[in-house]
Amino acid sequence: MKRSITICFVALLSAGCLTLRAQQLPDPHFENWSDKFKSDVQLADWHGSNVSQVGSKFTFMFQKPGRTGFCAYVVDRAIGIPKLNLGATGPGYMSLGYPWQYLKGLNLNSATAGTEGGIPWKYRPDTMSVWVKRIGPNTADEDFHLLYYSWIGTAKSSQYKNKVGGCTATDRVNEESDIRSATDGNECGVDVPVKQVAEGWYRARAKYNEWTQIKVPILYKNDGKPTMCNVIFSAGNYPAFRANDGLYDGNALFVDDVELIYSSRIDKLLINGKEWKGFDPNSAKMQVYKGFSGENVKIEGLRGIGALTNIKGEKARFNGRKLGSSEMTIVPGEVNGKPWVITVKAEDGSSEHVYQIKITN
Repeated sequence: MKRSITICFVALLSAGCLTLRAQQLPDPHFENWSDKFKSDVQLADWHGSNVSQVGSKFTFMFQKPGRTGFCAYVVDRAIGIPKLNLGATGPGYMSLGYPWQYLKGLNLNSATAGTEGGIPWKYRPDTMSVWVKRIGPNTADEDFHLLYYSWIGTAKSSQYKNKVGGCTATDRVNEESDIRSATDGNECGVDVPVKQVAEGWYRARAKYNEWTQIKVPILYKNDGKPTMCNVIFSAGNYPAFRANDGLYDGNALFVDDVELIYSSRIDKLLINGKEWKGFDPNSAKMQVYKGFSGENVKIEGLRGIGALTNIKGEKARFNGRKLGSSEMTIVPGEVNGKPWVITVKAEDGSSEHVYQIKITN
């Protein structure tokens, strides 16, 4: 079992340590295996895509020796005899939300599945670090997925894409495809939409026989403060294929030691609403902005800017979020005189960066 590397040796520091830990995901090292599905131990805070079908149970998430302590292992599994059209290969994945499957009566063509829910959440991390191993017979043919997303509100819908491309009626709350409208949206329509705040999504057709750290940038659609988040770690083509296609029995993913990283850098600096192309976000030296015209100076910092390729191959743009006064403070300078001093603190208090910007005309 793991021990925290953070030691709070006086009472005054203890509260600070608790604050930092509160901005991490629950059980990020996958040590709390206090639940069961069938006869297999299961994580208490994370949920596997395990299936109960016609009196039978199929486990997709397992406990394994980890990089340190235990880890989670999820694997694609053939249920029934898919080659004879008497079953299907199901996606092995885990989530802070709840994987679901639905079949209307005995109509196999109505089969649909997904993930709903997540956890209450109010933080805005900048990177998700995950240690993985990825193995299997067809790793070059199928993406694995590392996904974080956050939102504001409660999404509701009553129908979802099924096995043959139609829509099956089933009521869901905060379903993944109802939230991620730009990257993996519900093609059957959303009854009550929400405001997605952020998304970090990494997918690759790769094999990793040894523990490998992957850092997933988290991009922002707006300045909102989320009320919920969810995380999905998938061995195969979920969520991109809605669990219906492109899945290979035996493709598996080991996951351990998830960490959310909070940055104290500015990705993009705006001066009077215009991006300064020459700004260096990593510099601690004085930087000079030349050619300023006007009387008043307004400085803004943005973070979490970028694009993701959605399931249709289109670019989904994320314009980032502006850093608020709790993260970025500015001591005004003078044009052609003393520099502006900008102090940026990571949201969890883990780091600080100071910029000096001299503005001249």
